[in-house]
Amino acid sequence: KNRALPLKARLLDADSVPVPGADLSAAPVIQVTFVSRNGGDPVDVTDEAIPVGLGTEGNTFVTSDDDTWRYNLKTSNFDAPGTYEIAMVTGDLDEYVISPTCTATFVIR
Repeated sequence: KNRALPLKARLLDADSVPVPGADLSAAPVIQVTFVSRNGGDPVDVTDEAIPVGLGTEGNTFVTSDDDTWRYNLKTSNFDAPGTYEIAMVTGDLDEYVISPTCTATFVIR
């Protein structure tokens, strides 16, 4: 319940070359969707995502010297029973893609 879920990935341009953080106009962001254990359509609960550890202000990732982007999602911010899916999404598809696709899932019973 009080865990941090680490996410990390490399951002690549159209030629599969890593994109340094300083060269980006739109950093990647985290997206969190929730499906109740009773079922139903997924609900976007991204606003409840608060970065911890290597996260910075707001819903943004930070980059390291090796151009790896990181975000630690504090799972205790989510307490409704169901399944949460977390995805790292691009801030600008024309600028870069995320490789490998960065997703994670956790369940609260």
